[in-house]
Amino acid sequence: MAKPKRIFIVGHTGARKSLLGQSLAEKLGWQYINANPGLERYFGRSLNEIFGKQGEEAFHQCEAEVISHYIGKENVVLVMEEAVIATEKNRKLLSSEFVVYSKVSTSQQVERISEGQPPVFPIADPKAFLDEQHRERDSLFEEVATLTIELNSIEQDINKIIKDIAE
Repeated sequence: MAKPKRIFIVGHTGARKSLLGQSLAEKLGWQYINANPGLERYFGRSLNEIFGKQGEEAFHQCEAEVISHYIGKENVVLVMEEAVIATEKNRKLLSSEFVVYSKVSTSQQVERISEGQPPVFPIADPKAFLDEQHRERDSLFEEVATLTIELNSIEQDINKIIKDIAE
């Protein structure tokens, strides 16, 4: 693979995608774009429950337009919404790009939610909600990922990404 001109960061809520993306962009001297409104995180419901079927489809179309727009740009690090991989179209667009999957376990997510990062879900059982998202999405994140990391040390993970894109 040729050296990437842009990097997309995907993963579940609580995977610290924004922290990783901001730090990586700064280290590379690239532009940082946060295209993650985190709607599911704030509402504690799936996009379909928030918007309904047509609204969810429109939301995913907007994501496809964001991806398509930035595929034409260089030197950008983009953090994407958790549900970006839900559609075949978005997965196909991402498959031609350098995609970092910031992997996180449900227990890490619950711990980070209890710490206030991200904001607390307005639901009684966040663990069950997050477990369901893992069942639905883990394999899809892995499908589009060029590189998978488990965010432990920002500095080490950034160095791993930089080493990988240099090869």
